[in-house]
Amino acid sequence: MGASAASKAPEPTVPKHYSTETLEAHPLHATVTVTRHDSSPEIEVNFQRVGKPVQREGEPLYLHWGIVKNASDNRSVYVRPPKSMWPEGTDPRPGEPSLQSPFTDGGVLSMRFSERFAPAGLVFLFMIRSTNGFDEQWFKRPNGSSFYVDLTGAVSKTELKRRGMVLEEQKKAEEKRHKEEQQRKAKELAEAEARKKKEQAMKEKRSQQAAKYLDDSASADGWNLFKAHEEAYEFGSLFFQVVETAPFPDESASVTRDEMQLEERRIRVHVVSTLSVEGSDIVLHWGVKKGRKGGWHPAPSECRPEDSTAMPDGKAVQTVLKLQGDSGLRIACINNLEKIEDVTGLFSVIHAPNAPHHLQWMQAAKGGDIFIPVIPKRPLPGLNADGDFTDVCVTTLEGIIEREMEYGSWTLMHRYKHASHLISSVIGADETCWATIYVWMRYSQIRVLDWQRHFNTKPRELSSAQLGLVTLLANKFKNVSAIRWLARLVMSCVGRGGSGDLGQRIRDDILAIIRHCRDWGHGSMMEQWHQKLHNNTSPDDVVICDALIVFWEGNGNLSGYWDTIHSHGLSRERMASYEQPITNDPDFRGHIKDTMLWELRRYGALLRQVHLGTDLNSIVERCQGLMDDGCRHEVNNFMYIRNSRSPVLDKLMSVAGARKKVCDHVIFSNSLHDESRRDLIFLDLALESEARRVLESVGGVGHDGTLYSHLVAIQTAAGALMCSEAGLETEHELSRAMNDLDAVIARLGRQGESHDVGLRAAAGMNIMRNVLTEIIDRYGQRLGPVSKCLGLAFNADKNVISTFIEESVRGGPAFSLSTLLRKAGPAVRRVAQLGPYSTIAPLDKETKGPVVVFNKLRECEGANIKRGTVIIANECDGSEDVPKNASYVVIGSTVDVLSHVSVRARNERHGLIACLDESKLAELRGLHGCIVKAQLRGEDFRVEVVDDSARMSPSSGVQSVMKRVKSLGFITPPSGMMTPPGMFAGLKRGKLMKDEGGRLTRRELSERALRALSQKKAALHNRQLGAPWAIRPSEFSDELVGGKSLNLQRLVALGLPSWIKTPLSVAIPFGAMKKVMNFDTNQDLLEEYERLNKQVSAAKLGDVKICPKLRDVIKSLEAPEGLKEALRGVLDDLGCEDIDQTLPNAWVAVKGVWASIWNERAHLARQKLRLDVDDVDMAVLCQRVVDADYAFVIHTSNPVTGDENELYGEIVVGLGETLVGNAPGQAMGFTVRKDEDLDEVRPVIRSYPSKATALFGGDFIFRSDSNAEDLDGFAGAGLHDSLPLFENEVVSINYGNERLTTDDEFRDFMIRGVAKIGVEVEDIMGGVPQDIEGCFKDGEFYVVQARPQV
Repeated sequence: MGASAASKAPEPTVPKHYSTETLEAHPLHATVTVTRHDSSPEIEVNFQRVGKPVQREGEPLYLHWGIVKNASDNRSVYVRPPKSMWPEGTDPRPGEPSLQSPFTDGGVLSMRFSERFAPAGLVFLFMIRSTNGFDEQWFKRPNGSSFYVDLTGAVSKTELKRRGMVLEEQKKAEEKRHKEEQQRKAKELAEAEARKKKEQAMKEKRSQQAAKYLDDSASADGWNLFKAHEEAYEFGSLFFQVVETAPFPDESASVTRDEMQLEERRIRVHVVSTLSVEGSDIVLHWGVKKGRKGGWHPAPSECRPEDSTAMPDGKAVQTVLKLQGDSGLRIACINNLEKIEDVTGLFSVIHAPNAPHHLQWMQAAKGGDIFIPVIPKRPLPGLNADGDFTDVCVTTLEGIIEREMEYGSWTLMHRYKHASHLISSVIGADETCWATIYVWMRYSQIRVLDWQRHFNTKPRELSSAQLGLVTLLANKFKNVSAIRWLARLVMSCVGRGGSGDLGQRIRDDILAIIRHCRDWGHGSMMEQWHQKLHNNTSPDDVVICDALIVFWEGNGNLSGYWDTIHSHGLSRERMASYEQPITNDPDFRGHIKDTMLWELRRYGALLRQVHLGTDLNSIVERCQGLMDDGCRHEVNNFMYIRNSRSPVLDKLMSVAGARKKVCDHVIFSNSLHDESRRDLIFLDLALESEARRVLESVGGVGHDGTLYSHLVAIQTAAGALMCSEAGLETEHELSRAMNDLDAVIARLGRQGESHDVGLRAAAGMNIMRNVLTEIIDRYGQRLGPVSKCLGLAFNADKNVISTFIEESVRGGPAFSLSTLLRKAGPAVRRVAQLGPYSTIAPLDKETKGPVVVFNKLRECEGANIKRGTVIIANECDGSEDVPKNASYVVIGSTVDVLSHVSVRARNERHGLIACLDESKLAELRGLHGCIVKAQLRGEDFRVEVVDDSARMSPSSGVQSVMKRVKSLGFITPPSGMMTPPGMFAGLKRGKLMKDEGGRLTRRELSERALRALSQKKAALHNRQLGAPWAIRPSEFSDELVGGKSLNLQRLVALGLPSWIKTPLSVAIPFGAMKKVMNFDTNQDLLEEYERLNKQVSAAKLGDVKICPKLRDVIKSLEAPEGLKEALRGVLDDLGCEDIDQTLPNAWVAVKGVWASIWNERAHLARQKLRLDVDDVDMAVLCQRVVDADYAFVIHTSNPVTGDENELYGEIVVGLGETLVGNAPGQAMGFTVRKDEDLDEVRPVIRSYPSKATALFGGDFIFRSDSNAEDLDGFAGAGLHDSLPLFENEVVSINYGNERLTTDDEFRDFMIRGVAKIGVEVEDIMGGVPQDIEGCFKDGEFYVVQARPQV
């Protein structure tokens, strides 16, 4: 039995664990088998490829794999296996957790490892390596994930038990370690807390000691605190305290700080540190700032505290702050700073030499150097203190000035990079900041600023900076419409730049050019230019290249070379001042002429592309792929017409059409990248430049001179200007003006060059001229202050600063439009049968006096001028006063014949003349300072020069002329008098009257008469105080209301025809304002009012500074309850539907009317007549607004000719405030004969309307109604305000579609109806000529007010 047993064969070993899995990774198939045998505590994993090779036999198949250590771990996060698991030939991947192990040629891969090290599983992929002609190929699961083999089932129970025991031991060890760590941390925390408390106590002690030290130093005898500054850090604070022996004078002092003698003041800086930085010493690393210099300067020895050391760099000093006691407080005292010439402050940083490396140097808490001013900050040059500049703008200006004027090294590249920083991170949409960027770049473009200073810029670096800036500008152009015009202007100054290849080509291509002649070695002009281009290329190189082309075309023509250089603002001196100077002339080599011309023209195109960006041919080629089909067609069509013999007008129309397409594509296309938009903007700039060149080449005309050609050219130029005004209101205004000209051109086609068409063309040109003026004014307002500030700071020539705005405008399409308007003027006046002058207020006498010139008529208000003076003013808005001694006023703009300035000129016997012939106006302006005889005869104004020895530039101003006139011995009456000397001698009080010559004077009164007058005035005052707060028309009297209210009441009482309506009216009578002021709640305001009134009485003639303060006092009045209830009644009578909501606005309007007593013009008018403000009473006429379709004003006696049988009227669209309020442009002016049948009479049109906007709405209006409005000589009309309850709606007018100008039958119906009103009102008022205001609404006529015509 035993033998039998021994003879049996041994049974095969059966695996303890066995698993097989088929792996599908099409087209690869494989199996994986996991095995663990009883004979050994090892696990074997076998991979077997199944089937044919994927690519071909011998393909290198690898397992790309890693392990998941624990069953609870994320299977997608694997780690590198231990080396004991690596199969033979395994490649570790540096820095990666995965391994790659090869299969055998038979497609097998086996790995065997102890179960003690067995992970939870394997994560793997299959791959074929790219080698020996095989392509790299990866194989994953069908769902794209990695394969995973679970090994946990192959681990024995014994091993699992062992692992559990190990984990338990590790857990206990960890708990022990954690407990010990907690105990250690608690101990350290307690120790740290104790240290912290001690340090806090010391910190508080240092702070207290620092505060006491600083207080003592600031209050020391003879010292005054100027500046205190603290830099707070985690470790404590650093204090700077600047004290001085004599405080700088304030703004009101007569002596400036710079005028004070140095020996009268001393400057000291106390430096106090409460810093505690790892026990280190605290060292102040500091230097001095001088003037606007940005760099550090070393302090002289007499300024340095003890323990100070000058640094080797020659710029800074290090001072060890001295310990004070045991608290750690450290101090230093810097003295004698006043001895440093032009000192402005101190720079510093903190150095802690013994602290850890990262704490050894500390800047200001907000970054950068600490700066402590020791004198007040100097204002920026040329900026008014009350200028409209944001803090961001001021900071931007200061930063630009510092970099441009103070940095030792600075180039175009630095300039463009700083501009990019400001635009992207600082200025946002601040329009003044954008104006600053443009002015800065413009001064750079015209070479006021250095293009390169002590720094060599590689061409590719410069072109890259340019390209980055203009690409950023293109982005802002698209996204910030309000600054679009400024972004475009900046781009016009910068040039396109280019990527690195374009910049590098500048260096590479010049090398190719100079190789054509071996003689161009060291010292030759071409070699010098080559060296400059290699170091610092600039826009000057475009000019140099153009000059060289002229040189070679002329077979070595040096004269042509230098003419080209000089014509572009370059000079031999400037070229010699380059870092790489050009001092020699070019030399000619005939055998390479053709080659050089080809090379230089190609090189010039490259330079233009980088520096200018507006070379038309290159930019058109670049943009071909960026334009849509319509845009591309228009641009290419212009390029064809440009090179043809087409008429200039056709070229202008073509380029305008191309610009319109390009601009629309740039603004409205959302598919463009910033880079594409940038290039298209440069295309638009190039087209604009080409249009200007075409126009200038023919002297601004370029057509047959007919009215049609003039109008089409103007319309074309306006369309081009619209492109540059994109995103602004002026864009829409230009569009409407173009529509108006369209209507005129259409009528011209039907009627030919008729008188009526001429008048319509004049109105259309006036509209266009007003829009152009608005654009130019915007340039002046936005760019003027900044250009002056930067110009002064950059030390620009005075002429460059003074002409900056003019030159900026001249460089754009606004100047082209201006040129065309000027050229069209004679043709329009010829057709309209208008001379160079248009009489607004006649003066039929010869006068003698000086000529003075102003830009705006308002500038001469209150000016002290001599009798007989002729005033020439470019602009007049219609609301000005004419200085009393002026004989004639010639203005370069149109105003309504019935505007306030026109009425006042006629009342005060001044001649007022409009001159729209620019050449005539320029001729008159050239007489500034001359003594002339002047006389107006009809529409002919004649001037004869009597003495031109005092002729001056118009910029010299009025005072210099007046002084010169006085020195020449011309006799004039005393200042401020229109009557002969002595007329008012001994006058104490008088009554207004006219002398034989019609001049206003006063009649002396006896003492008895004075007492009687005083008693009468007191009685009137008492009656006014006793009057109700509000009265109805039946209660109107001359003691309670002015002429407006009385005349309207009289018209109603005497019986207007039923077809003439009047608005509902109520009045707040004279004396109401005084009653309100005397209420208890307003006593403080009354006292302030009386105090200010006394100041006005004591002020010089023409001084209006206190007027705004007096208006503010009146506007601050509180309404008594009785007045509030009265206002409720007023609103109720006028039909107000929501009285509670309306009442506050009504009270504001009433106060606004009262406050207008102190309008500057009203105050000057009273001074002119020597009227006291107490002599002027103000009622308020309250009316419901007729929301008119049209408004009109009538003078029933022609105010220009004096013909009593001819009525003169003006009509506007909408409410009459655009007419009486002097809105820009003209009304429709007409005359009608009163002695003809008004149903059949043919009105004579004197002017067609050109006001751009109309007003509608308002609900209720509160009109000024003073007792002085109709006083002879006072010309009170329009001096005081009439205010709507709610702001009127402003609506733009398109006269091409306006019935008043397109429907002749309706126009004549309107005019005849207005004329009939004039005749009816004049008859009712006893045949006295009348000044009437009215309106037309829904087919009905209204009279709003009427008064005797002055």
